[in-house]
Amino acid sequence: MININYEMTAPCLIAVSGGRTSGFMLRQILDAHGGSLPNGVHAVFNNTGLEHESSLLFLRDMSIHWGVHIHWLEYRHAPDADKKHTYVEVNFQSASRNGEPFTQLITAKQMLPNPMTRFCTAELKIRTSNRWAKDQGYDEWHRAVGLRWDEPRRVSKLKGDIKSEMVLCPMSDAKHTLDDVTDFWNNHPFDLNLPGNDNAFGNCSLCFLKGKHKIAKVIRSRPDLADWWIEQESRTDLGATGDGRTFRIDRPTYSQIRTQLDKQGNMFNDAIEDDTLPCNCTD
Repeated sequence: MININYEMTAPCLIAVSGGRTSGFMLRQILDAHGGSLPNGVHAVFNNTGLEHESSLLFLRDMSIHWGVHIHWLEYRHAPDADKKHTYVEVNFQSASRNGEPFTQLITAKQMLPNPMTRFCTAELKIRTSNRWAKDQGYDEWHRAVGLRWDEPRRVSKLKGDIKSEMVLCPMSDAKHTLDDVTDFWNNHPFDLNLPGNDNAFGNCSLCFLKGKHKIAKVIRSRPDLADWWIEQESRTDLGATGDGRTFRIDRPTYSQIRTQLDKQGNMFNDAIEDDTLPCNCTD
């Protein structure tokens, strides 16, 4: 039985993050339309350049196994152009893997994002998609995001970035929960294969909004993933002062965390309550 909550009206952008929830949403939308996306309904992935390779492979598998085209978009800063904030369309092979889009955004903003000034999601993901939509000739469009029925607070706070955009939460409307997502992928021919099946590695691998124990867990497994974050906090070319010089002022820098882990081992208890801050990135 097809769930009518997943029938999309064109033009529509389906926000696919590379996680299980948004992948589940994409599959439901495909099924609601006979297995393929109708004209004017587009699956879009916004690559920050800091996604785990498993997420990129997962997106590639969706395209291959489901026969759906996913537009891979990346933010670009063009300081000498009329439109300084722009994008390029890439693919699995050409996608950035060393944080290049994020680096360019930091250069454009001349500061680092932080919990109080979270411009990264807005520019790297939402506005990059919206710029692409405008270039397709759309004056107004829907954006379907993967927020579930069991995420009511996030759903209630969601709104469009601009007046042209109407945000939809089909998973919430259909009352689909994390259990539904888990059951689906447990019985599917392919799945997201993050290290240890641990969502700590999902989205931007060391996002500054993640709890300190998640950050430590990722760095212990892959110390090299801290390189980009350490480099950004060491930059001397930014005009930022105060909070704009580090991603967080309420805990050690990424360099300090990695050094402490090297010297002291597990300084954070993985069993403690998660202190990850909410953001607009979805699974």
